[in-house]
Amino acid sequence: MEQCLVRHGKLDEVRSLVVSAFDRRTRMLPFIFVDWHTVPCGPRSIAGALVAAGMPRTRLVYQLWNPKVLPSRAQIDGGSIDMLLVSSMQVHSAASFRLVEDAWNMGDRRPLILAGGPKACYEPFDYFGLGPDGAVGADVVVTGEEAVLLELLNVLAEFGAGPGQMRTAFDRARKNGALEKIPGLVFPADGRCDGNHLINTGVQRMVQDLDELPMLLPGFKTLEPPHRGKVLAPRPMAPEKIGRKATVTAILITRGCKFHCHYCPIPSYNQRAFRRKSPARMVAEFSEGVRYLNSKYFFGADDNFFNDRDYARKLLETMAATRIDGVRLGRKIRFGTESTVFDAYKNRDLLPLASHHGCGLNGIWLGIEDLSATLVDKGQGPEIVKNLFAEMIKNDISPMVMLMHHDRQPLRSPGELTGLIDQIKFLHRAGAMSVQCTVANPAVGSRWMSEVYEKSLLYRRVGGQPIRDRDFDGNHVLAADVPQPWRMQLNLLRGYAAFYNPINLLRTLCKPKQYLRDKYIFYQIFGMAGLARTAWALKGYLWRLWRGPIEKASAWPEKFRRPGSPYTGLIQTPTPSAQTTRIGPEPVLPPAAANEGQKRPLALERE
Repeated sequence: MEQCLVRHGKLDEVRSLVVSAFDRRTRMLPFIFVDWHTVPCGPRSIAGALVAAGMPRTRLVYQLWNPKVLPSRAQIDGGSIDMLLVSSMQVHSAASFRLVEDAWNMGDRRPLILAGGPKACYEPFDYFGLGPDGAVGADVVVTGEEAVLLELLNVLAEFGAGPGQMRTAFDRARKNGALEKIPGLVFPADGRCDGNHLINTGVQRMVQDLDELPMLLPGFKTLEPPHRGKVLAPRPMAPEKIGRKATVTAILITRGCKFHCHYCPIPSYNQRAFRRKSPARMVAEFSEGVRYLNSKYFFGADDNFFNDRDYARKLLETMAATRIDGVRLGRKIRFGTESTVFDAYKNRDLLPLASHHGCGLNGIWLGIEDLSATLVDKGQGPEIVKNLFAEMIKNDISPMVMLMHHDRQPLRSPGELTGLIDQIKFLHRAGAMSVQCTVANPAVGSRWMSEVYEKSLLYRRVGGQPIRDRDFDGNHVLAADVPQPWRMQLNLLRGYAAFYNPINLLRTLCKPKQYLRDKYIFYQIFGMAGLARTAWALKGYLWRLWRGPIEKASAWPEKFRRPGSPYTGLIQTPTPSAQTTRIGPEPVLPPAAANEGQKRPLALERE
């Protein structure tokens, strides 16, 4: 598809602005501080795909770095943009909506607006009916990956797309019915962006071979340097400076997970598939980051690195045998990844090969969730965790813990290991480097989202204020079936404080010098700073939970019950007489079950 666009030669002058939306109000644990040093992988890959498709006039803006950049003021090579591509997570959706609305301020000169990312994938209809009168929105929402965007651009090229002609070509293709043949799109049937009549073309067709995705350098070469201005800099950031600003380079290695947890939409999104990049391709990406971006730290944006043992072994062996300028790769890089406890323990014999003595692996983020297996059982027993941590520390690999605090979990459980603080203290003694403790809330696109609507558990308003997208960050209690949810909210902070505190810092300082000691000290200091920031940001919500009242949604929003909705098969409860409509983000059927790839008109009305 990239080569086809290059041969067309009609889009090489098109000016494209890719924006990774970011809402600064979400800067809390566990990602505070590190978010400033990591450019999101998805938007960067989109920018890289455009460049590879023969569209060099592309600029990538990370909104955390450039909070004031406006599409209406943006110019690339002296001209206004022809295409605006907004990528957003659910928690950053408010910032992405403002970008779309600002582009409409350009009037007839406005660019073709495309929305993508996790928010668009699971809640595409929220990108229509924006603005004070609900008449503006995106022209099209891409609910898939890079290949869907490239297929769309190929169709637009056939309908005369080019500089100043992107919207015109899109309208021609829409009226001709050509867009309906591209799975993974949502767009207005009549061209109006009020969201009253949408066409959903079905589930995306995914790229099976991830080696086809862009390399690191094309996307990074379009990166906007950090500044506070409303207009773009004359030129992108120099590649050799990127490693000093974006200290951690996000890199995609695998996609997919064998576990089907009820709170997780990942397996459904990946259509129950496990995809990966070849070992040769991964070595090429690491080498490119080291040589051209001056990168040292990499983070694998994996769902489960050790999901496939044969692949993990081959990749680690290839990395161990690689030399960069005569120096072993493991001495040039430090990279971290994610894994379940079960798979990491099963493959613990690979840890010596993976360590910094071999491949440079220096941290694994482990989805422990709940040591007592009350929330979910993924083989994460206390003895298994303890033995795994010991093996990791022996090989200088940091155990990074990810927990989920749920409404059936007490704060303390004397003599048992079910309480939140008891588990955190156990993990700290076992050698955990850091802890990520989030509230077990339903994720949009998961089976759990359907359950909380049917059982009337999801909060609609708290203390008179509505629940918003940015509250679905894992730090806010949103669906707890407990009489005093403010206690659960407070427990989250107390759990963090049981790990990050001056006593644990002092204990670390008193330990004999070892390879990981300085890293323990670093995480304790920044963990305490992040906890203070998080507690301050959550104080208002904690007060509203205590004061009340708490209103719950008693049913799915009415718009999901209309003909053409992909949710009619999930909704089993009768429509209540009381008005309980929008409560923030509405649930969206996981893409794997959304439809059979056919056109689906969605008569969706935005409140």
